[in-house]
Amino acid sequence: MMKLIKNELLKIFKRKNIYVLLFLALVIISGYSIFTKLVSQDIDIKEQYEKAYKNDALILENYENLNTKELYENVIERIALEKYAIENKIEYNILLNSQNRNVPLPADARFLIMKVFDYFDIAIIFIIIYLSSTILSEEYNSGTIKTLLIKPYKRITILTSKIITSLVVTILIVMAIIILQYLIGGILFGFDSYKLEAIRYNPVTKDIVTMNLGSYMIMIILSKMPMYILLTLTSLLFGVITNNIALNILISLGLYIISTFDILINNFSKFLFIFNWDITKYMFIGLKIPILNSVISAIFITIILIYIFNNKDIRNE
Repeated sequence: MMKLIKNELLKIFKRKNIYVLLFLALVIISGYSIFTKLVSQDIDIKEQYEKAYKNDALILENYENLNTKELYENVIERIALEKYAIENKIEYNILLNSQNRNVPLPADARFLIMKVFDYFDIAIIFIIIYLSSTILSEEYNSGTIKTLLIKPYKRITILTSKIITSLVVTILIVMAIIILQYLIGGILFGFDSYKLEAIRYNPVTKDIVTMNLGSYMIMIILSKMPMYILLTLTSLLFGVITNNIALNILISLGLYIISTFDILINNFSKFLFIFNWDITKYMFIGLKIPILNSVISAIFITIILIYIFNNKDIRNE
C-alpha cells in the first residue's frame, strides 16, 4: 500500500500543471494582498468604530423601513463586535462577516489570513477537483490502468491508495495556500498582527468569543475538510464513471457552485450533503448534524466508488 501511495504522489508532483496552478494561486493571493495594502487608509480606527456603531444602531432601529438586502443577523453581529471594540479599545479590524460600507476599516495580515478561505476557497477547490478528477481518469484514458491492474494488488488496494493520495494532496494544497497568505500578508503588513487574538461573535449565546489565532485557523481548517474530502471523493467517483476529465471537472465544480446558493436550501435540500459539507457556518450553532451528515455521505460515496471500480470492465478502455 505505501509503495502504491508513494508512486501516486511521485506521479502527481511530476506534473507541470500542479505547479502552474500553484503559481496562479500565488499570483492571485499576491495581487489581492497588494491591492488591499494600496487601498488601506491611515485612519483613526477607534473613531471609525464609534461612527460604525452609531450608523448600525440607526440601521437596526429602522431596519423594517429600510430597503436593504442585508441580513438582520449581520447587523446584530456587527453592532456586538463594534461595541466590544469600543469598550476594549480594539485598534484592528474584527468585522469578518460583514462591514458597514460607509465606514471602512483597515485590513492587516491577521485579517487576511482569517479570511483566506472566503477569498480563495474557489482556488483551493479547483485544484482539488482537478487532481481528483485526473488521478483515475488519466489512467483509463492512457491505458495505464491495465498495467496497474495486472500487478499483484487487489483493486480495492489500488483504489484506496488513490483515495489516500488525493486526500494527502488536498491537505498539502490547503496548507500551501495558507502558508502563501501568511508570508505575503506578513511581508506586506508586518507579522506583528499575527500575535493578536481572533475575535468572533457567537449568535447562539450572543457573546463575543476570543481565541488564539493559531487555534482559530486550525478550527477553520478542520471545519473545511469535510467539504474538501467530499469533493475529492465525488470527483474520484465521476472519474470512474465518465473517464472524461473536462466533464468530471465541470460536474464537480458545478456541485460546489450550487452548494453556495442559500436560496436553494429548503426543508428537503438541507439534508443533502452539498448544503452541509462546509461546516464553518455551523461552528457556533451546533456541529453534530452537519458532521454526521458529512460522514454518512462520505461512506455512501466511497461504497459506490468501490463497487463501480471493482466491477468496471477495462478491456475496452
